[in-house]
Amino acid sequence: MIKKVFLSALLLFSVAGIKAQINVSKVGSAAIPAESEGLFYALPQTVIQVDIIVNKIQKVKGPFAEYADQMLGLLQVTTVNSTEYELRDIRLTSYNEPDPSEYYFIQMPEKQKDRKAIELFLSDDGVISGVGSLSQANTNKKQQSIDLSTSRIDMPEVTNPSVFERTDTVIKRISLDSTIIEQKFFRKTSAAKSTEQKAREASEFILKLDESMYNLINGYQEVNYEKGTMEFMYNQMNSMKQDYLELFKGVNNTSNETFTFYFVVDKSNPTETLCRFSISKGILPKNSTFGDFVQIQAISLYKTGALKPEIEKLNAGQRSSHGLYYRIPDKADVVVRVGGQVKLETQFIVNQFGVVTFLPASSLRNIGIDNNTGTLRRVVLE
Repeated sequence: MIKKVFLSALLLFSVAGIKAQINVSKVGSAAIPAESEGLFYALPQTVIQVDIIVNKIQKVKGPFAEYADQMLGLLQVTTVNSTEYELRDIRLTSYNEPDPSEYYFIQMPEKQKDRKAIELFLSDDGVISGVGSLSQANTNKKQQSIDLSTSRIDMPEVTNPSVFERTDTVIKRISLDSTIIEQKFFRKTSAAKSTEQKAREASEFILKLDESMYNLINGYQEVNYEKGTMEFMYNQMNSMKQDYLELFKGVNNTSNETFTFYFVVDKSNPTETLCRFSISKGILPKNSTFGDFVQIQAISLYKTGALKPEIEKLNAGQRSSHGLYYRIPDKADVVVRVGGQVKLETQFIVNQFGVVTFLPASSLRNIGIDNNTGTLRRVVLE
């Protein structure tokens, strides 16, 4: 019965004790016979995770904002409700996943006597986690999450009745013959306070609090309070004052929103638009017509440039069999631009910019391939 095992070599991949010749072919080529027995593995590709942290600044106008200058002399107050956004930080991290263009098939020898046992350790989802020894198992999976924080702004409520009681004096004159008698009585009515009246009462209370705080710290009080008691009283009055001041100055609140994007480096198209950013609307889809483009670009440093022509010669050679394929990665400059201006620039090892070659199909043992880059870590040739 033909037995094929499909494995993704995301983790440390080792083949221990292969003393017979094996043949490895790239998936998609015509070199894989239909009746072959063996297993598949993949070389990793680099994925760059981009976390964009945006500050959301909400400003809410106070109900007494128009009287702030007149009654308290406050000039820097919020006069219109608004929401603004600013870029706080851009963070780049990289991780690896199977490269869909770099899958390979290990064909076992056809003769039973030439085969040797290969011990594999697999994770729950079928990913290879070690070969030959359980101690080699190395889980290297990255949990992805999006942190989206929201906030709600509440204007502080202070005690300030909305109605006041008004007393009117009513004089009633009664004429009896030639005598006029005046009767006086009082009539009480309730009326709603105007916004200006409420603002004036609030401003007067603020000024009283200022005076009380001044008297407290200058020793004008009649009682000799302890230091802790004085600090408590002062802090309480100051907190109350700030609540009343917000009725004139307004309320500002800043919260953070984190947006996460993933950039799979493509050699043929190393630049990608992630989204758009607007001061008034924040992060927008990249197909939006509003805001500045947020783009990421990976530029190869060509550290493996000297190897490419030699490897091309090897790959072009007519060979009946190949050993394990592995990759020599390259470095790249990774740049993030917002509206065409560089906001962040750093370097990453990018597997896709490297070169892929293969080992001889001779007797091999103790082969180690790095799970992050796909490059050789150890090999013994015989």
